[in-house]
Amino acid sequence: MAGKYRLQIAQGTTVRRGLVWKRNGVPVDLTGCRARMEYRTSVGGPLVHRFDAANGGLTIDESTNTINLYITPATSSAWTQLSGVYDLEVVFPNNDVVRLIEGSVTVSPEVTTGE
Repeated sequence: MAGKYRLQIAQGTTVRRGLVWKRNGVPVDLTGCRARMEYRTSVGGPLVHRFDAANGGLTIDESTNTINLYITPATSSAWTQLSGVYDLEVVFPNNDVVRLIEGSVTVSPEVTTGE
């Protein structure tokens, strides 16, 4: 069963969050794994943003078994959808998939745009 986590994002800011998945207090070995995450308007709804290694939004540091989420200010500033849902999945080298966390997304709108 996936863990529940409410993701709150301040639009227009840099977001860096690290997640270490543990079983019985021991980090799970993520060697050779990849992670993927989607932010959608609702379950089955339109995609707002996809996070993965290809776009630099979700990476795995195998030396620390940490899953790293990175959202640039430009990325969140472009979002017009300010709430929705997400889930984060880990794909193992044998193609087993585990949904690690899921929950709601709330984006606090940006007032200062820096222009």
